[in-house]
Amino acid sequence: MRSIEPQTTDRSLAMRNRRPTLVELEALRATITNGTTASAARRLGCSQSSISRALALLEARLGVPLFERSGRLIRPTAEALAINEELDDIFLALDRVASGMAAIPTAGRLTVAAPPAFALSLVSRLAARFRARYPEVLIQLEVVASDIVVGLVAEGRADLGITDSAPMHSGVRLEPFHSSFLACVMPADHALARHEVLCPADLAAMPCIALTRRHSMRSRIDQLFADAGVTRRVVMETSTAVSALELVRAGLGIAVMNPYPLADRRDATLVWRRFEPALEYRSCCVLPSAVPVTPHARRFQRLLSGQARAECWSPD
Repeated sequence: MRSIEPQTTDRSLAMRNRRPTLVELEALRATITNGTTASAARRLGCSQSSISRALALLEARLGVPLFERSGRLIRPTAEALAINEELDDIFLALDRVASGMAAIPTAGRLTVAAPPAFALSLVSRLAARFRARYPEVLIQLEVVASDIVVGLVAEGRADLGITDSAPMHSGVRLEPFHSSFLACVMPADHALARHEVLCPADLAAMPCIALTRRHSMRSRIDQLFADAGVTRRVVMETSTAVSALELVRAGLGIAVMNPYPLADRRDATLVWRRFEPALEYRSCCVLPSAVPVTPHARRFQRLLSGQARAECWSPD
């Protein structure tokens, strides 16, 4: 296990020298990306205490809080997220040097594969930001089912994929960037909207919209209702979360689904409520396991990680 512990723990020295060290910035980036100091330590191959000390020194240097702490849980502040976004090019350059790819030109193509829920909301916003920063890069967006996302990346036809399912494939690896809890979505004027938390019994007599059984979480959601002794009244099934949301908006039923990234508090027509028992979704970047990740894909992945925010249904 390598140590990334600072050479000094003297905070007064850190406050006099405001230039952060690479060790401190690496600790910040890993903690934001992985969600906890323990996970960051595992990723960097060091001790959790060294991560905590590096973050404390960085906060002392900059004079701003970087994380909000509640027990063992931490959330990055707006300042931390802004700093992390500025680090994209620094760490990309380090990755390129480490992989012997420093001479690769910045122009080129980036192919991203994502299911409709991610493609039409999250990826479209990020693509605009990416293009503003790297206007010479041509972005190709493949909008496909999650299982096809994995195949495209494994076969080298996409540089990066995004999914909230966890299909197994030897040709890819998954790097989580966001966690969310199962939620129930309904029209804003629905009778159940007054509840903060819903359970299977609350939906017993309600018409429901469900994703088709090919979705990995469908059987787990069905099992929640079965364990509660409730038969869900499914009136429509659909193959995408985007269409499920539109069917709910049309008043055809309510849906139990992943709120990320479709939930939008600015949308006054729908409300989302936490659902129990809880099921956790892990949104992941799909990356090739047999070949190096392209520099453009790493850039987009870091932009994605910086964009992800903890929501009320997030385990953080």
